[in-house]
Amino acid sequence: MVDRFIANTALPGLVEAWSRDYHVLAPVREGAAVVYRPWAKDMRPFLGRVPTSSAKEALLPQTEKLFTYAYRKDHKDLTHTEIFLSEPPPAEPTVILGPRPCDARGNHLLDRVFEGRKVKDPQYLERRSRTLFVTVACERMENTCFCHWTGGGPCDEQGSDVLLFAVTGGWAAKAITPAGAKLLDLLPEAPQAAQEELAAKLANPPEPVSASGPAPDLTAAPEKFLAVFADLNFWTDESARCLSCGVCTYLCPTCSCFNITDESQGLKGRRVRTWDTCMSAQYTLEGSGHNPRISRAHRLRNRVGHKFCYHPREFGGEFSCTGCGRCIKLCPVSVDIRAVVQDVLDKEGEAK
Repeated sequence: MVDRFIANTALPGLVEAWSRDYHVLAPVREGAAVVYRPWAKDMRPFLGRVPTSSAKEALLPQTEKLFTYAYRKDHKDLTHTEIFLSEPPPAEPTVILGPRPCDARGNHLLDRVFEGRKVKDPQYLERRSRTLFVTVACERMENTCFCHWTGGGPCDEQGSDVLLFAVTGGWAAKAITPAGAKLLDLLPEAPQAAQEELAAKLANPPEPVSASGPAPDLTAAPEKFLAVFADLNFWTDESARCLSCGVCTYLCPTCSCFNITDESQGLKGRRVRTWDTCMSAQYTLEGSGHNPRISRAHRLRNRVGHKFCYHPREFGGEFSCTGCGRCIKLCPVSVDIRAVVQDVLDKEGEAK
């Protein structure tokens, strides 16, 4: 919609200007990691690498207070108790700088969960409506990336409000939404050289091929998964290295499972929502002591099945995975979901 130029030296000043009207989260280097932190004047955004963590936490916090509550006894009638609820303040307008297109595309998949057909999550939807994503197009794909498997790409615009492209001396900014265009009002138009460089990049986007090679045809993945669903020996082999640590799900931009807990102290307390992981042995543990997913094999099968079978069967073939590769890159024992999916495709079996 609008092309603007952000010089490398001007980026901190631009983000500082945004911070007057928005809560800004920017990526910074902390040791070997790149993480999002609230903007401060002495910060220098680091856009040179894919952030270690997903921007999902801005929309679905890892720990979130849903409301506080207090009980009050009626001294005249001790059998009667009043309950007072207090909701948290409204979400702040927020700008997230530095996600990659695979992260922004994950927002669309989270929307399917929290803006459901029958039940809608008001706190998620409020944050979603007040959050803007300034994403960075990928110059190349890392050897763990596979966005081209799931319908994405290094320059995918879905979910972004502004998309930044690295050009000589800075960044060419392309506004994707009207709200994104307003973020760029403070900037001059891109100089002719930057416009030409951007035009060349858009005309010849990076080849979406990583070390994993060309994307396989995943059209039959849901049916192939169901064909090997009951083959526990297959899933035991695939999960042999898995530690059930849950790192893959905590870093995933599309995983949405959570638990709700009441934390009480006397007659007061709060209700808290926290991330949960289907890779945990306690995830499906019932009060009776029965666990329908008692082994790592069962749990890995559920995770892969959700992303490459259940979700696409319900939502017109769209996978619940954006191919960001974090689950591969940061798995302590190198479980590769691409290899699992490829083994499912190659496995001969009968549909159950």
